[in-house]
Amino acid sequence: MNAPDFRAALHPNAASLRAAGIDEIVVVDSALDRYEDFVLAAQAGEVGLHFCVDGRSAIRLARRFRADVWLVNGELPDMSGFDLLSMLAPHVMQGSVDPLLEGAAISLDRIGDGMRSGIFIVSENYSLEDEQRALATGVAGYLVRPVTVDLIRNSRIPFAATGAEPAKSHNA
Repeated sequence: MNAPDFRAALHPNAASLRAAGIDEIVVVDSALDRYEDFVLAAQAGEVGLHFCVDGRSAIRLARRFRADVWLVNGELPDMSGFDLLSMLAPHVMQGSVDPLLEGAAISLDRIGDGMRSGIFIVSENYSLEDEQRALATGVAGYLVRPVTVDLIRNSRIPFAATGAEPAKSHNA
């Protein structure tokens, strides 16, 4: 088994990233070791992966590069991830999220609604205040570690398969 086949075997779901409409992912976080799952998918050739270790480098990248998904740590070495969102806004199209909808699952259903890029705030620990703050900024979602390739891929499958918003379940 050659190296790419071996990596694909380690990460069997990576191939569906492109099928889900995710070709490029940008991670804005100084702790790159938290994203091993994404690195394996990139090594298997299933997604383009780009890292920025601080907010300033993310702004520079956003000026010249369009990604399908941005994962922004809520706390960066040079600024808050929340502060970075307002600086990224002129350069990165954000998915529309109704800030009155609560919960990561609902916000995940709305990733990239009519937009190309979906920005997620990633937090170490859940905070209702941070979730509401994130969703009020218009990001695609608020996520709590661990964040995996499968989580991001699964959030996009309904849009990739049908091009439409998934039906909402009304089961109690």
